[in-house]
Amino acid sequence: MALNKKDHSWRSLQQDAQLTKARCKGFLSKFFILVTVSSLCVIAFKWCAHFHRPLLCPQPLRKITFTSDGVLSENWLRRRVSIPLGKDLMRIDLGYIKAQLETCSQVASAIITRQFPDTLMIEIKELKPVAKLFVSTQGKRCIRLISAEGKLFTPMAYTKHGIKTLPTLSDVTVQLIQGGKILKFNRIYTLLVALMHQYPDVYATVVQISLKNFDPLLEEKWLQVDLKTSHNQHLIFNCTHIGVQMRKLKGVLYALTPQQRSQLLRIDLSLTNPIVEFK
Repeated sequence: MALNKKDHSWRSLQQDAQLTKARCKGFLSKFFILVTVSSLCVIAFKWCAHFHRPLLCPQPLRKITFTSDGVLSENWLRRRVSIPLGKDLMRIDLGYIKAQLETCSQVASAIITRQFPDTLMIEIKELKPVAKLFVSTQGKRCIRLISAEGKLFTPMAYTKHGIKTLPTLSDVTVQLIQGGKILKFNRIYTLLVALMHQYPDVYATVVQISLKNFDPLLEEKWLQVDLKTSHNQHLIFNCTHIGVQMRKLKGVLYALTPQQRSQLLRIDLSLTNPIVEFK
C-alpha cells in the first residue's frame, strides 16, 4: 500500500513520534521541577520551625543580662523592678520594664530586648555627674547631682567619696531651674572642660562654683561664674569667649612667682584686662 499523500507519509509519522517524545520530556522536566520546589519548601518550613521555635511555643525566662555605663548594678535592678524567672519570655512586658527603670532620675535611657531562647537583655545609659547641689526637701538637706546637660538627679549607688570630690554649685536661685534642669548649664560645663584640659592642676582644686552673677535670662555678659579652689582662691570667668580667657589665665599664671601664687586671692578674667588680687 503506497502512501502518496503528504499528510499520510512515513515522514509525517516520524515527526509525530518526535513531537510526542519532546512533550514527554517537557512534562517530566516540569514534574521534576515541581518535586524539587516542593521539597525545598518543606525543608525551608522545617528550618524555620526549628530556628523560630521560641515564637511557636512558650519559652521560660532563665537568664537576665544587665549592663550599665555607670555605677548601677544588678542589685539595684532587682530592687527597682521584679522580673520573675520562669515566666514565658514572650509574655514579659518590655515597655513596662523600660518605663520603671527610666523613672529613676539617674537613668538617661534603658534598652530592653529578648535574646532567644531564654535571655532578657537590659542595657542602661546613665547621666554622668559633673557637680553637686545641696537642696532642702521637706526640711531635710539633700544632695542632687548635676549632669553635663544640667539635669538634676538623685544619686544612686555613688560612694560618699565619689560625691565629695565633685565641686558644689552654690547661689542657685529658683529661676535658674526649669524642668529639672539648670538653664544654660552647658555653658558652665564647656568652661569646666576647657579648664580641665588646659589646667588640670587648677581644675583639680575647684571645690565650689558660685552662680551669684550667672543669669541666663539676661545678656551674655551676665553668664559669670566664680570658681573657688581648695586654696581659698577665686577664679572669675564669663561663659563666653572661653578660649580668650584661658589665654589670659595662662599669661597671669606665667607672670606670677611661686610666692605670689601662694598669696593669690582672686583673678577676674571676665574683664578686658584681668584683675589680680592678693591676700
